[in-house]
Amino acid sequence: MKNQFPLDAWNHCVLALVQAMLGAVSPNFRLIALSASGDVWRLQFVLEHESESDREEIQDIATEFEALHESPISYVIETSVNSGDLKWPAAPTRVVFRRKESALNNPESSTYS
Repeated sequence: MKNQFPLDAWNHCVLALVQAMLGAVSPNFRLIALSASGDVWRLQFVLEHESESDREEIQDIATEFEALHESPISYVIETSVNSGDLKWPAAPTRVVFRRKESALNNPESSTYS
């Protein structure tokens, strides 16, 4: 399904997500991205380890993201736990946060070889 959102909608959602993330991201967060499928925004979170407190922060981020819009917004939250190689999402996904990781922390990663 083709993305239906214009550039100004993308920019608004990226800024809303960044603002919602302030003070909520722990060292366990590896990646936060925004994408769209049809008329639904996808908030994507990758954690290194399972954490109930980080999952609560993700819910808080999503609630704040929604509140930062003047009208109702349709979105889904996708959370995964991955301590292995982390691939850069394909366009048109916008990566809003990516933790700096060294090859020492993730020796199998091809990102920092």
